[in-house]
Amino acid sequence: MCEFFPSRDDNGCVVRPMPMPKFEGTHSVLAPLLPEAAIFYLEHYGPEKYAEVFLGEFDNPEIIWNNEMRRHLIGRVAVHVGEFSHRLTSNVKALYSFCPINEVDYPELENELFCHVYYLRHLCDRQRFPDWPIRDPVPFLRSCLAAWHEEIDRKPPAMSLEVACQTLGLDPNTEGWKDPAAIRRAYLKLSLKYHPDKNPDVNDRDKFHQIGTAYELLSSDRNKMYMPDPERIVLCLRAQSIVYGRHLKELGEYKYAGYGQLIKTIDLEAKDAQLFQKGGGALLAAAIELAKYTLTSSPLNAEQLRRENGLEALQVAFDRCSPMIKQSATSEDMTVQVCEQICYCLATASQFEGCRYKIAEMPSVFDNLYYLLQFSSIPSLAIAAADAITAMSIETLLQLQIFQNGALWQLIPHIFHFDHTLDEGGVQHNESSNKQAQANRLGRACLEAIASLAGYRANCPENDGVRRSVRAMLTPYAARLMRNGECDLVLKTLNSNTENPYLIWDNATRAELLEFVDRHRNAGKNSSELFGAEFSLTIYAKELIVGDVFIRIYNEQPSFVLDDAKGFGADLLEYIGKHADELCGAPMKPKTNGDLIDIDVDWGAPAGSTGFTAENRVLMCLTALNHVLVANPGVEVLLIGHFNMLKRYLRCNSRPDLQRAALKVLSLASSNKECASDVATVSVCTTLFALLASGLNEQPTILSILIAFTSNGQFVKEILDFGGLLYILCITLQANRADVAGPERLLSVELLARLQSDKLTGPRWTRFINKFLPPIFSDALRDSPNTALTMLDSNNENPELIWNEETRKKVFNLLKTQRDDLMEKQSKNPSTKWDTTEVAKETWCAYADTLSGELVIAGVFVRLYLANPGWAVRHPRQFCSELIDKVLEQMRRPTKDLTMITSALVELMRCHPGTADSIPGQGYLQHFCEAIRYQNAESSRSAILILQQLAENQYCADGLCKLNCIEGIKLSMKNQPALIWESAHTLRLLLQRQSGDLAPQLLSTGSVEFLLELLASPMAGVAKAAAARAEIVDSLKAACLDLRVGIEISKKLDANPIWAQYKEQRHDLFLPASRTQAITAGPGGGARPAGYLTEGMFVPPPMATQPPPLSNAPPPL
Repeated sequence: MCEFFPSRDDNGCVVRPMPMPKFEGTHSVLAPLLPEAAIFYLEHYGPEKYAEVFLGEFDNPEIIWNNEMRRHLIGRVAVHVGEFSHRLTSNVKALYSFCPINEVDYPELENELFCHVYYLRHLCDRQRFPDWPIRDPVPFLRSCLAAWHEEIDRKPPAMSLEVACQTLGLDPNTEGWKDPAAIRRAYLKLSLKYHPDKNPDVNDRDKFHQIGTAYELLSSDRNKMYMPDPERIVLCLRAQSIVYGRHLKELGEYKYAGYGQLIKTIDLEAKDAQLFQKGGGALLAAAIELAKYTLTSSPLNAEQLRRENGLEALQVAFDRCSPMIKQSATSEDMTVQVCEQICYCLATASQFEGCRYKIAEMPSVFDNLYYLLQFSSIPSLAIAAADAITAMSIETLLQLQIFQNGALWQLIPHIFHFDHTLDEGGVQHNESSNKQAQANRLGRACLEAIASLAGYRANCPENDGVRRSVRAMLTPYAARLMRNGECDLVLKTLNSNTENPYLIWDNATRAELLEFVDRHRNAGKNSSELFGAEFSLTIYAKELIVGDVFIRIYNEQPSFVLDDAKGFGADLLEYIGKHADELCGAPMKPKTNGDLIDIDVDWGAPAGSTGFTAENRVLMCLTALNHVLVANPGVEVLLIGHFNMLKRYLRCNSRPDLQRAALKVLSLASSNKECASDVATVSVCTTLFALLASGLNEQPTILSILIAFTSNGQFVKEILDFGGLLYILCITLQANRADVAGPERLLSVELLARLQSDKLTGPRWTRFINKFLPPIFSDALRDSPNTALTMLDSNNENPELIWNEETRKKVFNLLKTQRDDLMEKQSKNPSTKWDTTEVAKETWCAYADTLSGELVIAGVFVRLYLANPGWAVRHPRQFCSELIDKVLEQMRRPTKDLTMITSALVELMRCHPGTADSIPGQGYLQHFCEAIRYQNAESSRSAILILQQLAENQYCADGLCKLNCIEGIKLSMKNQPALIWESAHTLRLLLQRQSGDLAPQLLSTGSVEFLLELLASPMAGVAKAAAARAEIVDSLKAACLDLRVGIEISKKLDANPIWAQYKEQRHDLFLPASRTQAITAGPGGGARPAGYLTEGMFVPPPMATQPPPLSNAPPPL
């Protein structure tokens, strides 16, 4: 089926179009025959699709067509054609008058409103067609607006019924003018008579138009011709709501163009006296629903709504409908729907400042919201009211008005209908039919409204009044969760039984709160001046609450994770500080008129009503503070600035429990460097020392604190200045006491080791420790505290230590006396320092009796060392240096100690060859070379013995080779015949170095001849004469190898017959076996002293495993 508008001849030329009646809204030739929807369907879907529709039955928003309509169309067409088909076949050349068919009316479409391409009644039927697609939403919206305005602008027709009847020749006094067939017959007859094609007269043309107007008036529904039809207006409004609801994003770009008429409609309908009669209010509901959708699509429309006084119209409707809602109402009631949509309109409008100020001028709005919140039986209505409160809460003025209207009394009960098991159970449910799901949604909406009113949302200003009420009634814990946006957790918590440091909540607390809320809700909106902020649960009166935390429960659950550990720690410190004056004996500050309120806790019952004494409360807080510091590393920095307060509690001797708790706090803070620096400024040392010597039995804790604070140099200095050494050593030396058990003695020696390691004050500590203990202990403390403690408890007599029970007791008694005297002075004046005037004297020593009659050099008892020369001294190089200094001093002014000191130095270098390595660099070799020339026999003897031992060290030998020592050795042989072997041994070792400097000295000093004379002499009185000859022979042989003067020396030797007796043979067998072993292998073979003082300090050189070579070359060193 295709349309063809112009008439054409056989040649394709356009002829004059056939005259057609005017049908508005379409240009189709089929307009008189088919409904407008059918024509649009044909144009959009094509002939094939329309053919299916034309032959079928359809009833949807786009097409209404069925068998009756098809039969009706066929009948009308048959009546119109009549006998024309037979007449046309009988005479095809005759001319016939054109008689257009009148528009076919379909009874099925009588009450339908076709707009754009949809029947609005079907489109608005959301049950039958809930999601019917809408093509071209913008043109459709424009068409709906046009149809709406057209319906509203309807006016009575210009022609009355009587004139219309007279125009068509019908009698208005009979029923015949009401018959559609009679009207049509009259119209056809007259239209043919006065058609302009037959009657070119202008009057006839006007008559023709009057006939058409009369026909249209009499054939249409006369009731709908005079006044706007409310049902059609409702369809237009609902259609707009549908298109907005489905195309919010697309239509959001457009400003709504119908607010003027929409607001007028809302206002008129809201003021209609018959609004609440049966069937009334549909237009008001549709208009307000449309207003909601227009605001939802584009919130900017709210400003246009305000400018056209739309908010006032909504207020009128709100005031009219809200009081009509009763407990028996349902969500289908018109009043419920109207109020629900108005709430959403107000919520959207609240996004704009101008709208908010306008709403603030409407106090009845807040009364209505308060009223609607009570209808838990209509969840959607209460949710809408709660959402409106949430949206309005972005303005402080609106917050205040809502709050003062008692909104909390209505909002709070709904949150206790929440059931978290519905979502956690994983059971699928439909919110529209599941009452518990609706209650959960209502609970969430109400809690969000409370959070917004309190200012817990980012775009909402803080409201202290609401916050105080929320904290009092819903607990600070729930308020904090709301602030963090954890609403579901809040609802779950408040509807469960919980006992944790933040919350004690059970059935009794819920019932007490709801009873309080119901009492005020039923009493009226202004029954509470503080709006619930005065509420306090009975069970909390027995609890100590600090920083929103139940101290008793937190101490029972120390592993509980705190939300704000630092804040809680600060609150605890503030609380503890408030009671310091009361508990530590200082006079309390009198309260002034401005201090009438003394709030010890953040919420709940005052601390004084808990039944705990002040001491118990502070003890609980100190215990809680300990738990906070343990579980939250880094929080200890909060203690900075509060150590003076802690020191006051440490001095509270009448309350040992508080002292112990404060010590634990200080112990946990001691690991922090910043805290250590702050503690160093408050002079806490004397307080800790007093506790250390008291009967508090917290010595390990105190010592651990002191150990930790040794990282601060100022604190280390303060410990020494205030006599900490006396207190610490008293603990260290308390051996074999029944009341001393545990780790305190080990901690004390660890503390001493730490104190000695301080860069600035450490040397002073070492000097003062050595005043009370032998120096070996200061070294042992640094190296191994456990070993040092073992040494202190044992009796020793070795080259470095003489220590026994008697000495230990004397030192301890001396320490205890000095400590007690100092402690007595410091108890009267904590700033009293230790007077070290006497102790610092060079001659003062606590163990002086052990040193009497002993020669002590570098902490070594020389007498005992000579008795055990294999003893591995702690500092062999230092010992060696001090021995050399001492022996040089003795050589210049000999005493009875010279021999002992010389023997000690020789034994040290023999047993520890490495100690001589550094002597050349210290410049001592020249002094010894000079000393062998001294006239004093003892001095000379000591020098040659020492040189003999030095020559065995390669570094010393190389150094001696660069000095003029040959002449001194020659003099020594002459002056000390008993030491010829030692001198010869020294000479051999030096010449075997082949340095090139000594051989010329032999020639220049005449030593070659002198040595040959010695070989020729019997060497009477010379010990080890054979060995001496062997040494001299080896010396001369080594000199012969010199590159510069070796040949000359050889000539002199060969010229002397004595030399022939020694030249061809080696004389090593004449050397003493022990000496040979000492030279080649060092002090090996014997067992070495075991323990701390010798362990791993020296490794002996390897022993020779091969016989000496047979060549003339000197044996290797």
